[in-house]
Amino acid sequence: MASTERTLIVCIDGDDDIGTKGGVATPIIGRDETLHSAMALAISDPEEADANAMFGAVKLFDTMVKQYPEEGFEVSTISGSSLGGVEADRKMVKELNQVLKAFDATGVILVTDGFTDEELVPIIQSRIPITSIHHVVVKHSKRIEETWAVIFRYMRMLVEDPYYSKVSLGVPGVLMVLFGFLMASGQVENAGMMVAFVLGVVLFLKGFGLDVRIAAIRPRLPPAERWLTLISQGFGLILSVLGSYQGIVYAWKFLPEPAQPFWDISFWVAYAPDLAGAFFLRGTDLISLGLAVVIIGDAASDYIQERKTIKVWENVVGLIFLFWMRLIVLESTDVLMKPEITITLFSPLIFYTVAGVATTIIAVILIYRRFGREAFARPLRGDT
Repeated sequence: MASTERTLIVCIDGDDDIGTKGGVATPIIGRDETLHSAMALAISDPEEADANAMFGAVKLFDTMVKQYPEEGFEVSTISGSSLGGVEADRKMVKELNQVLKAFDATGVILVTDGFTDEELVPIIQSRIPITSIHHVVVKHSKRIEETWAVIFRYMRMLVEDPYYSKVSLGVPGVLMVLFGFLMASGQVENAGMMVAFVLGVVLFLKGFGLDVRIAAIRPRLPPAERWLTLISQGFGLILSVLGSYQGIVYAWKFLPEPAQPFWDISFWVAYAPDLAGAFFLRGTDLISLGLAVVIIGDAASDYIQERKTIKVWENVVGLIFLFWMRLIVLESTDVLMKPEITITLFSPLIFYTVAGVATTIIAVILIYRRFGREAFARPLRGDT
């Protein structure tokens, strides 16, 4: 039983290139007429996309006939006008009605060479249902495809390669951050100056190759095992400087207006005990803490480097000595600032001195008995 489905394959030429270039009148109905008209248009302009659309319509017609032999198919081409607008739409509608009179279709397959012709879909659907839309897009040549591939490759390189992204993304990023900061601070009028300064610095560095030279600079850093010693020495120095500063500022308050010239030695000799006492009273704690940090850092570094255990115990003796020395210095400040104080055998100063000497001697003897004489023969740096 024959099918009642009759499908019209319509190729649309909106600007009437088939008429102006190929010299063919439309509408064109039938496979052979469409093929000959497409060949005429392709010969007149080999780069014309409408010719490829007409060839595509013929190929689609042949495919549909083979796949659905029980249905009826026809192929045709309609055109608009080079003037475009309403005149072109009215001409295409008129030619479509002529084709539908010649071939009583129940549906239409629309073949176009682009997405602009889809504006006619509502007009065509008002007269006959559109069952499908087929786009015929001309492929680019190999050279054009290679060109676009290279362009996208370089664009990706500008974004992902750190060597290029520093300029392609980094410089615009810095400029945007500066511009945003100037806007937030109400200094937009200085944006031009800042942009010129940043771009000038970048161009100067790149132009003379200074960026490569700067990147080639490799500072000679100490070994990793020395970082503990360096960090502890840095923190210890900071604490000692702060303690010295506090001591000097506090001692300066005890300095009266000199009756003699400022450089008179007798003046300084007279007030030297008070100044020394005030300095030690205020600065001893931070200075002691700084020295303790240095000693602990050196002990930790020796331990991590797996040096002899005796080197760690040397630092322990240093901490013991530092502990008692701090107490002795603090007690000595009373003697310096108040010489009238009587020092007895049971005063804290005597006790701290005796206890400090005794504990230090005991620690040294224990280490000597445990490790022998090499315990206090400190090897050269680098020995284990």
